[in-house]
Order: sequence, then C-alpha cells, then structure tokens
Amino acid sequence: MARDGKGQIVAVFDRPHAAAPEVVKESDPELLAFVTGSTSDEALRQHLASSENDLLRILEDLINVLIDNNVVLLTDFPAMAQKKLMQRQSIRDKLRTTKK
Repeated sequence: MARDGKGQIVAVFDRPHAAAPEVVKESDPELLAFVTGSTSDEALRQHLASSENDLLRILEDLINVLIDNNVVLLTDFPAMAQKKLMQRQSIRDKLRTTKK
C-alpha cells in the first residue's frame, strides 16, 4: 500500500511493490474504506456482502483443483457437500455447453 505526504492511501497492490512498502490485511478498515470509497460501517458491510459470491467461486475452484490433483477426494466431504458440489458442477457444465 502506498501513501501520500498526508498519510492518505493513494495506491494498493496485490503483490510486493517498490512504491508500496506497507503491507496490511485485507480486512484493514482503512484499506476497506479506500477500496469502497466510504468509511461507514454500512458501506463496509455492503462491500463484504458483494464480495461473498466472488469468494465462494474461488473456494469452489480451489476444491475442484484439489480434487483434480487427487489431494482430496469428493467422498472426503460430507454427503450434503458432495451433492451441492456435484449440482453446481452440473449447472456450470450445462451453461458452458449452451454458450457454444
């Protein structure tokens, strides 16, 4: 994260950068305020809620990578989780084939 002379955040990077020596957690309130453009609790809650779908997709992709690489087996998950994962994969497959 980079700051100006007044200590205000002016840039954020997703990896180490010479112009941004400061590292903060993604949950840092000041960082969230910079990203969302607001410091209100409600704005921060809305930002978290809107990012949940992205996070869920990342977790789903991670699970698929782990299964594809035989790190875990689908059967390692509880039955309900297996069912949900298979349903979502089926829906994604259908959507992928209808786009072509």
